[in-house]
Amino acid sequence: MPKSQDPTTALCRHTLTSIHYRDKNLVEDLLQGDADFVKVMAEHILARELSGAEIRIVNAILIAIMEHGLTPSAIACREIYMSAPENLQGAVAAGLMGVGSQFVGTIENNAVLLARIVAVAEGNARRETAREIIAEHRAAKTLLPGFGHHLHKPDDPRARRLIEMGREAGFADGYLDSLELLSEEIDAAFGKHVPVNATGAVSALMGEMNIPVKLMRGFAVISRAAGLVAHIAEEQQRPSGRYIWDLVDRSVPYRK
Repeated sequence: MPKSQDPTTALCRHTLTSIHYRDKNLVEDLLQGDADFVKVMAEHILARELSGAEIRIVNAILIAIMEHGLTPSAIACREIYMSAPENLQGAVAAGLMGVGSQFVGTIENNAVLLARIVAVAEGNARRETAREIIAEHRAAKTLLPGFGHHLHKPDDPRARRLIEMGREAGFADGYLDSLELLSEEIDAAFGKHVPVNATGAVSALMGEMNIPVKLMRGFAVISRAAGLVAHIAEEQQRPSGRYIWDLVDRSVPYRK
């Protein structure tokens, strides 16, 4: 049986007089006048330097998916904070548990489909792959992640702008093209326009930046954490947690 490799880390080290994030000195390299949290965060996660265009896109992604209103994750956050106001981090954690296959986490699900299209040769083969994906989801009676929105018609304005920004950045590795190709085929299959939503656009942009699919949801978690802290800040000043609780209690009747 082979001996297991000794565990190591490349994220952080320290001396008596310094702290380093990877190969950067925290004080001398990072805590200077042009320090940028998004740049440092992304490079720390991805272990590579990002271009200026990539940093702008990561900023845009984090802003675009930070706030979703009173969605299940925000409601959970507010309710837990109302119940345990001494535990702010517990309330945020409760909200982050809602980042899954139905909300926000669809970034990852859509990216798997786009990667499947990108993997085949350009041209008709990609279009056929898009049609296969649609047929599979229709047969399984499952929604296509990254498409459709119950509030925004005919298009999700966030998705439209994010795609524009990706084009302006010069991204051309096939993910944005595959997203638009899949969108065309979805419209044809359903006989109506089904909008690309924000998570679909985000997954295409992350694919263009070579962010691993299994890390994509992590960026959504970072962004949503900021949004949930804002919900707690509002809950402290304009509480709605007890109102939501009372509303549910009145609206859901007991039936044996």
